[in-house]
Amino acid sequence: MPYFSIQTNHPIAETTVTDLGKKASAFIADLVGKPEAYVMTAIKPDTAMTFAGSDAPTAFVELKSLGLTEDQCNPFAEKISAFIQTELGIEPNRVFIDFAEAPRTRFAWNGKTFA
Repeated sequence: MPYFSIQTNHPIAETTVTDLGKKASAFIADLVGKPEAYVMTAIKPDTAMTFAGSDAPTAFVELKSLGLTEDQCNPFAEKISAFIQTELGIEPNRVFIDFAEAPRTRFAWNGKTFA
């Protein structure tokens, strides 16, 4: 049930947004080792954002997943940063990543929690 969201001030063409969402879905499924059928992505381009007082290209990324451990966050951060740099050209030092582990009792799909 990974949820992966990319919010950026970088402009992205509408057709590219769809393609990026699909690439992100496959990337996250592979990264966390879960079926892509459970992955949800959100791509939010052209957001008014600054980082370090600059409006140069930047991104805020969220990864929320059941079973996400602290030990996974550092290696995932490196891979997610590389993905953002490859796909959007945004340098890793302009990207914040928020990792969240979702308790099974507090996350639902198809009308019921995962507990």
